[in-house]
Amino acid sequence: MEPGEFSELRYEVDQGVALVTLDRPDRRNAWSGAMATEYRWALHHAHTDPGVRVVVLAGAGDHFCVGADTGSLARISDHGGFFEKPAVSPPPWPDGTPDWLRHHHAMALALSTPVITAIHGACAGAAVVVAAYTDLRFAAAGARIATSFARLGLPAEYGTGWVLPRLMGTANAAQFLYSGGPISADEAQRLGFVQRVFPDAELLPATLDFARRLARESSPESLRTMKRALFIDAAGDLDTAYRRAGADMEAALRHPDLKEGLAAFKERRPPDFLTGR
Repeated sequence: MEPGEFSELRYEVDQGVALVTLDRPDRRNAWSGAMATEYRWALHHAHTDPGVRVVVLAGAGDHFCVGADTGSLARISDHGGFFEKPAVSPPPWPDGTPDWLRHHHAMALALSTPVITAIHGACAGAAVVVAAYTDLRFAAAGARIATSFARLGLPAEYGTGWVLPRLMGTANAAQFLYSGGPISADEAQRLGFVQRVFPDAELLPATLDFARRLARESSPESLRTMKRALFIDAAGDLDTAYRRAGADMEAALRHPDLKEGLAAFKERRPPDFLTGR
């Protein structure tokens, strides 16, 4: 599926950053089956495009995403808890993705590039799940964030009972899940779900600026191995993680990115891994 075929999100690349925008503002970007499939294909294109170094996920209009489309939830309930098969098949998994990570919502963690979510307005239910599986979450000061599951009689959906304690600590994750929310952006930052809070009008420009600096000044090979260490190796044992880090170091000493990093350090300038100066 090509970006030009997307109907519920937009995909744009500029300065090494792929901006993925949920684009159902008339429905407050309610999460649908089609949107989920297009999101996975957008991540696939970002992963396979060597010109993309960082992904930013945002929402069009006044909200990031209010959660699952209520019509979809009703249809699932009417079908005895079963989902309708998507009309378009999902993309292949990135090479080397371990079997335990091959779950629909976890694809962002399997990518070779960081994924940053920019949260504004409402972020609830399914939107919290999507954001939880990205590397970082920045929020507008006026954002309201709600897990909502307990208020709807639902469980901690799609592995969030596993991923949220790793982001926030068990007690903070319990508070976040049990109460259902909504909570403010400042409270979400205090609990550890959100990493940065910006004035509402500054959220997307500030997030894109951060992403572009990562794309330019951070080695893509370093980002790739660090992401794997954080989200794949860290789920296993220390011995394996330590040995893989050693192998990464040996490979890094032979990688061309080291030449640019050392040159920038010597010349007292920021490195530029986009143009390879």
